[in-house]
Amino acid sequence: MMQAASPRPPVSVHTHGVFARLPLPVPRLGVVQRLPLPVRKSARRALATAALLAVLIGLAGCAGAPPLPARDAGFAVPRQLHVVQVAADQPSVDTMLVVQREGAALRWSLFDPMGVPQARQMLEGGHWRNDGFMRPNAQARDLFAALIFAWTPQAQLDAAYGAGAWRARQQDDGTAVRSLLDRGEVRWTVRWAQPSQPDVFSITGADGVTWRVAPLKELP
Repeated sequence: MMQAASPRPPVSVHTHGVFARLPLPVPRLGVVQRLPLPVRKSARRALATAALLAVLIGLAGCAGAPPLPARDAGFAVPRQLHVVQVAADQPSVDTMLVVQREGAALRWSLFDPMGVPQARQMLEGGHWRNDGFMRPNAQARDLFAALIFAWTPQAQLDAAYGAGAWRARQQDDGTAVRSLLDRGEVRWTVRWAQPSQPDVFSITGADGVTWRVAPLKELP
């Protein structure tokens, strides 16, 4: 007759001259498998709901992605910009932006005044992707897309964004204004206070945030 195996004795571990008696590890079952059946069903339903919410959030993020032109816009790079972000009841934020071409892609690099990267994105084939290991910066990506709209020559706007998707006018004071519509609502409004200086302008988003854009002045 077989005898039941006796439990293994605890293992003695020596740590800095002190012995600690530790029990041998016991094989662990999955957390969900050890739960009672009704609780297991509830846990699985909760996991399925969480997965569905993650998918819906991802789809919502795609739906809210900033508009991009249907084809590459005809503007020259590289460009180095001084961008000041202005929002109501918030201090202005100074940043520096570098846009340059890398093969078939455009690299967008946003820095704070100390040169610390704030956002890095690559645009290729009409799609954004992260450049390096920086976390996505949705507001910076919106700025980048708005700059593409501002830099697109007016004669190319119909082909890039669709006829009727944009508006342009000139105010009585000479300010040139251009707006892009997204699902019938104004997404961005670009203003050139002095049309003779096309590289100096401001962009106001639907959220009320304004970016003041100008070429970055090189230090002597």
